[in-house]
Amino acid sequence: MKSKTPIRTLLAAVAATIAVPTMSVLPALAHSAPCPYCNMAITQDTPTQDNETVMKYGRKRIEYKCVYCAVDEANTEYKTGDLTIAAPSEKKGAHVIIKRTGGKWSAPATAAFVSTARRKHKVRQAQARAFTTKAAAQAYAKKNGGDVLTLAQLVARAK
Repeated sequence: MKSKTPIRTLLAAVAATIAVPTMSVLPALAHSAPCPYCNMAITQDTPTQDNETVMKYGRKRIEYKCVYCAVDEANTEYKTGDLTIAAPSEKKGAHVIIKRTGGKWSAPATAAFVSTARRKHKVRQAQARAFTTKAAAQAYAKKNGGDVLTLAQLVARAK
């Protein structure tokens, strides 16, 4: 009776010969889909700053260039139903969580937002941002421009 071990060894060697070089040539792929609202490239997070804004609507998870894009699209494309928006703040890893439940918007009581009246798509992630405190939003607006807004003002401006 012949052993099946040499055949298995041969098959494993062939599989390794094909798989290993193939695995080493595959590039690391980063997502690069544009913002569904403004169609600009979404600025990726960096080691020191979060930039991606994420909206969860039902089972959908949608990434946006900035908090303004997410809120505006929530007011148009997704105007009914509950949703959650995680907007990057001035603190790495500390997103400002915005919710719309039963048609009512809410955010942490201390949250503030900065947005300009006229937004430029190319730098929108720097023009429309969320902050954990009003003081942080004021300091950012003083340095970079823009108006300090409450959530209600941001939602009204995004309509």
